[in-house]
Amino acid sequence: MNPTPPDDNVSPVLPTRLDLAWYFLRLGAGGFGGPVALANTMHRDLVEKRAWLSEHEYADGLALATACPGPLAYQLGVYCGYVRGGLSGALLVAIAFALAPFLIVVAIAALYGRFQHAWQLRAVFYGVAPVIVALILKACWNLGRKTLKRSAPSWLFATIAATVTLIFRAELISLFLGAGLIGCWLFAPPAAAAPPPPVASAGPRLNGIGALAIGGVFAGAATTAGLFVFFFKTGLMVFGSGLVIAPFLKAYVVDQYHWLSNQQFLDAVAIGMVTPGPVVITATFVGYLVRGLPGAIAATVGIFAPALLFTALAVPLLKRVRGSRRVQGFLHGITTAVVGALFGTGLLIADSAIVDAATAILATAAFAALLWRPRWPEPLLVGLGLLAGLVLYGRHFG
Repeated sequence: MNPTPPDDNVSPVLPTRLDLAWYFLRLGAGGFGGPVALANTMHRDLVEKRAWLSEHEYADGLALATACPGPLAYQLGVYCGYVRGGLSGALLVAIAFALAPFLIVVAIAALYGRFQHAWQLRAVFYGVAPVIVALILKACWNLGRKTLKRSAPSWLFATIAATVTLIFRAELISLFLGAGLIGCWLFAPPAAAAPPPPVASAGPRLNGIGALAIGGVFAGAATTAGLFVFFFKTGLMVFGSGLVIAPFLKAYVVDQYHWLSNQQFLDAVAIGMVTPGPVVITATFVGYLVRGLPGAIAATVGIFAPALLFTALAVPLLKRVRGSRRVQGFLHGITTAVVGALFGTGLLIADSAIVDAATAILATAAFAALLWRPRWPEPLLVGLGLLAGLVLYGRHFG
């Protein structure tokens, strides 16, 4: 596939494949806040600042990222590489985006094996998690404003989706499909509209049970090959953030296969939250604790491979059907539900990360800082949370 210029009325600035790789290497090394924050950062950098993508292309990419298997932000990044650099561009982005988080998590896992019971490590998780919650909720709000705009029906659908997510504590495929079907008519643009307005960025997301049920059939042995197959099938069937699938992943990694203890698994999820890049880098940590460096490589390749596979298969199909009014309405209907579900998921994460008055104050202060100084670097806030955790945890539990 040859690189194509943006299709909006913007002078295109076409990046080279190395430009793309360098951008996503840096994003993987310094992007915090989970899938919504990373997707929002990509929109700001690639659409608004650099004009490497048009609004239409970005919206299509976000639709693809939520409709196909794989972590949302990572899938979106691979899509960006594909539309600007073809398959080789997608492959470069796939490697670059995951490389820094992989190296960081491997280093943390090696240290964790020696210091997992140290109070300082517990203090890091204690202080950083509330800051991550603030980043996620602020990113949800930004995404909602940009995709739902001032449409009252869109905000109503999003509110319902957030409420349902909080009640059931999971993302429900029926909710997204229902919103999409209603959207076929409610949100379809007028027939005479040309060119079609931006597709509003989402597709169906599963809650992970199907993937792990399949995974439970084949992988019980803690071998390098077993780790690859387990995480490949998990990545192949799970839609959305690693934070959302964590409870279901625990059922196999801890309860059935006994690869990790409950505390080790909780720490693995926390590390996925506090390290930069896609949250599902948790797989790297699990793989390292089970089989060392070979296990970390196998788990990482397994969890990320479906994103590259489905991007190469799905982008041509998406371009064929994108002009359909009903498809646009369907995608926008699902967008509203996804935005709401992401916000609901953020509140669920807050419920587990905010455990006392001190962490509540940390989360509130971080959110206020984001409102007061929106351009503050996210790593700076995470670093401040880490320092606060060391001080507060020592006073409360030391």
